[in-house]
Amino acid sequence: MLLVESHGGVQRDCLDVEYVPSYKPEKSGDLEGLPSIPPTSLGRDYALSEEMKDAPEEVKRLFSVAHLGKKEYNKLVEHHFIDRVKRHKYDENTAETRIARLTGTIRRLQDSMEKFPKNAKSKQLVQELIDRRKKLLKFLRQYDYKKFEWLLEKLNIEYKGHPESYNKLSRKQSLRKLTEMHCDDIKNSKLADYRSLLESQQGPFLRNKLEALNFIKKEQLELQLPVTVTAQDIKKVEEQLKEWTIKDEIKQQAKKKKRNILLEVE
Repeated sequence: MLLVESHGGVQRDCLDVEYVPSYKPEKSGDLEGLPSIPPTSLGRDYALSEEMKDAPEEVKRLFSVAHLGKKEYNKLVEHHFIDRVKRHKYDENTAETRIARLTGTIRRLQDSMEKFPKNAKSKQLVQELIDRRKKLLKFLRQYDYKKFEWLLEKLNIEYKGHPESYNKLSRKQSLRKLTEMHCDDIKNSKLADYRSLLESQQGPFLRNKLEALNFIKKEQLELQLPVTVTAQDIKKVEEQLKEWTIKDEIKQQAKKKKRNILLEVE
């Protein structure tokens, strides 16, 4: 949808583009959602216990994610991504694991925002985490590019860094820009009209020039004077006149076609 806004005599065209919140995956660069963790999965700490391996199903159900609640589920989500990139089983605080932990939390909050889009607290938190992850990714990109690429592939992330520079929008600046655009439109319109006028006068000028050259050559031959007008000069003007005639015919046909379309619309 195209809208035209008028402010201070200056017109502005703007496209009705659908707004995408900054926490959405298409803006944050997350190319996958949450992992599929069954409700019967054991809590992370309990799954490491030897006793749980031989425990009855009723006991396992008590220590499952479905029974333990959201906190244990969130922990499993985070460690699902950490396990993809950690260097060893005790790796908890390297750049890779910190980014993986943030990624798990971000994707969990993104899923929550899809269900509850008006939760302002979650929206602010997920945006803060996305910005923090961008800073860590930028640091890793600067100091270890190979690991940076490997990490993006493992976590399925598309890096969308902060812009190097940005301009803060203001009313005064916007009006100045719109005024410049309006002045440029007027200047270009006047230049186009003047160019069209000169092109329309080119044909008669070339005809007069061709007649003048032929007359001068004829008079010089009759008076037995040195001939200053050559056949090449006359041929060059004839070719220019022929080229202008073809262009003018095409332009007239286009105008006629446009006029007929407007009449049909009316």
